[in-house]
Amino acid sequence: MSGLVALIPTSVGLALRFGLTGVTTTLLYFVITNAFVLFFAVQPIVSSIGSYVISVVISYFMQSRFTFGLCDDSFDQVARFVLMSLAGLVVSWCVMALTVSLLQWPYLIGAVGVCVTIPVLNFFLMRGWVFGVCGGSTVAMGESK
Repeated sequence: MSGLVALIPTSVGLALRFGLTGVTTTLLYFVITNAFVLFFAVQPIVSSIGSYVISVVISYFMQSRFTFGLCDDSFDQVARFVLMSLAGLVVSWCVMALTVSLLQWPYLIGAVGVCVTIPVLNFFLMRGWVFGVCGGSTVAMGESK
């Protein structure tokens, strides 16, 4: 199996690990939200917010360790990750508002737009900004400093 992994180009492997992490944290969000609502009778909005926060924390550790292969954390990385996550919320709101309110298209088109836009934006932000810079210097993907 390790010989097969060696045949996958670095950027393709990075994108695959990124996607696997995204799918995993999305599923965790879904399961945790439903557990809060169904087993603990927490209101859906509160459940969603709590699950989102938990998912962001899990996503940070999975992306930093599994996807980008970093061994340690810095305050700067965590802060950039949080800013990226907040920016994702703003972008998703803007895409949905543009689609539904301004263009008056069906909300599903906006939802698809968010599902495409946010992962692409996050991948490039994580690669070039969140985890691509350590202590003011650029780090090659897959290397830890």
